[in-house]
Amino acid sequence: MKDNRPTNAKRLRTPLAAALPSSVRDELRQLRSTLKEQASAAIEGQLAEKRPPWHERKPKVTRYRTKRAAKGAPSTRRRENPQPPPRVPPFEYWSYPKEATAREAPPRAISRVDRRRLEAHLRADFATPDANAEELFLVVGLDFGTSSTKVIVRLPYEPGEPTIAVPAPLGCRSGDNPYLWQTVLWLNDAGSLAPWPEPGATVLSALKRGMIQDGGQTVIPSATGPEVACTHAGTAYIAYVVRYIKGWLRTNRPDYFRGRHAVWFVNVGIPTASYDDQHIFEPYRRAAAAALQLAKTDVPVTLETVAAFLDHPRVTEAASSAEAAEALGVGVFPEAAAEMTGFAKSTRNAPGLYLLVDVGAMTLDACMFRLNQHKSEANQYSFMSAQVRPLGVDSFHSFMAEGKTESAFIEQCQRTLRSVVWHTKLRRDPHAGTWKPRGTVPVFLAGGGAANHLHRDVVAAIGPWLKDHARNDGVRLLDLPAPNSIDFPEGPAGFGRLAVAWGLSYPPSEIGRIHPMSDIDDILPSEPTHDYRDRFVSKDQV
Repeated sequence: MKDNRPTNAKRLRTPLAAALPSSVRDELRQLRSTLKEQASAAIEGQLAEKRPPWHERKPKVTRYRTKRAAKGAPSTRRRENPQPPPRVPPFEYWSYPKEATAREAPPRAISRVDRRRLEAHLRADFATPDANAEELFLVVGLDFGTSSTKVIVRLPYEPGEPTIAVPAPLGCRSGDNPYLWQTVLWLNDAGSLAPWPEPGATVLSALKRGMIQDGGQTVIPSATGPEVACTHAGTAYIAYVVRYIKGWLRTNRPDYFRGRHAVWFVNVGIPTASYDDQHIFEPYRRAAAAALQLAKTDVPVTLETVAAFLDHPRVTEAASSAEAAEALGVGVFPEAAAEMTGFAKSTRNAPGLYLLVDVGAMTLDACMFRLNQHKSEANQYSFMSAQVRPLGVDSFHSFMAEGKTESAFIEQCQRTLRSVVWHTKLRRDPHAGTWKPRGTVPVFLAGGGAANHLHRDVVAAIGPWLKDHARNDGVRLLDLPAPNSIDFPEGPAGFGRLAVAWGLSYPPSEIGRIHPMSDIDDILPSEPTHDYRDRFVSKDQV
């Protein structure tokens, strides 16, 4: 049956349009027609670009494949009379209040000098390219964060493989870190969106959280202008970031572009737990594809222009097709895989199970995955279990503001991590050497909040808990190796906040092959007559 309900963008426009005179509505219709033409021109230009070298090798990314058991694993067929699991008291996880905002207040003003510089960067990449010039391939690693966004750009086929951390614009930075751009926008009553503070405009924040909580359909109310869906706001924000990156590089690293035709590719990270959720993943990739195309044009960023690019058939196709998204210059990868890229490429790597705990401002993102390596292919990440919950450093203060206790927050964090670890042990990879008496779980503690003592204590407590319940030797804390080849234009910064962006700056074929949780069967308990675990061929040996 055909769904005749209006799209979200139409629902947002209808109340405003109905109140306008017919002459103004005619002008709006003409504007929408022009915007559609501009969107089509930008997208057709993208499709005509020369494909990057990695396209011939096909990115090793799998999604929504039919489940299959690991080779050599015992049958996943359930026993005829399985023993019922022990009764576990229900536990209610805390939800971040929708009306809550980040602890760090958004900028209230921007100086004239800083605004002129930002506007100049946003306009610097609109010169007509020379189609006959030699291609310059650039990969943008865009860590779209809940509180701040980080960017690293890599030129993978240039001598020395230059890798540049792009500074955030003055007036839009988070704290004192020059490489953190606050994830906020401003909406005025005419429906225009700006990346800098404007008097009387509505601040749009929690963009990523809204896109993950409800597939981007969460609506941000506005006191002065129209309502806006998080997908639209997130698309506009990413478009501004990409425009700025392109302009900043042309202005500050012009030698790379002299006599060259730039071909851009953008990799965006998504929480690992959301990567396997089609309801969240597809709108997320659609927003990224629309943002890159919008960033290529010089049209004003408004709700109308964002809707025109989001609704283009090529963009909607990219939402559900990795190949269509790549043709538009976009890839979306689990943040855990990106964060682990440096380790996977280092000499310290080893096949096996790992636990990654990423502590952000708003979220606590935990996942267990198996790293496999093959000489003929890129690294492979098989995700076993993952959860993302609003239990980051800033979230602690919102939690306490509700009259709750620190011990209750710690329990929320402990339950999150333990459920990921225990589900992996019980159902996903129960025969791995990790769980044996002398085995350990290697743990990476990463993210901007990794130094927070509360979260560090929670991670450390996994060790004694595992010794008691799994009878292994607990955990082994590891550090992410920091590369020494990043160009920091405004001085060195801690690598922990930039690890995801750095991993995303690699070409898609070099990030690795992703096996989402839905691609891997559970391994259910069996009832052997003797202990065969020492002879079992685990997934890391396949």
